[in-house]
Amino acid sequence: MKTLLTFIPSFAYFEPRMRRLTPTALLLSSALVLFPCLALAQSGSSVTQAVTIEVKPITKISVTGNPNALVVNDASSSSDLTAVSDENTAYSMLTNLENMKIVASINNPMPSGTRLMMKLSSTQGVSSGLVDISGALAPVNVVTGIGRGSESNQRITYTFAANASVGEIDSESRTITLTLTD
Repeated sequence: MKTLLTFIPSFAYFEPRMRRLTPTALLLSSALVLFPCLALAQSGSSVTQAVTIEVKPITKISVTGNPNALVVNDASSSSDLTAVSDENTAYSMLTNLENMKIVASINNPMPSGTRLMMKLSSTQGVSSGLVDISGALAPVNVVTGIGRGSESNQRITYTFAANASVGEIDSESRTITLTLTD
């Protein structure tokens, strides 16, 4: 004859301990058991995030090269004004704004009887041509009507002119400031 063993689970060991649990402790212990299950159940869900974006105004201008010394060492018999030019510098610019311009200023006025002029080429705006910056302590327009975009390696031409009546002038330097502005 065969004996059949059956297993009947008994909670006799846990029952006295469960009576000592407060409702809060019972809730916390249930949460600890259920929380990992809830986390796994959420893994296939979707979530959202708010992303803030912004584009600030961009106005950048740079120059490459330096002009050679502009030296008047000969006079023309047919003219009161003798001029020399240099095209060894270029500028590049970038903007994401409309209706921008490039202005130029000089740190000190030119000596009496002399003029310093400059011309900036432009494919994005309208060049003002050869602009006299001899006394431009306040900025003057050299390129206007620039729209969004960029220009690279645009030619800068400097022209220095002196009247025939000007005596010898020792070598001097001036600082020219170019600004991309609205």
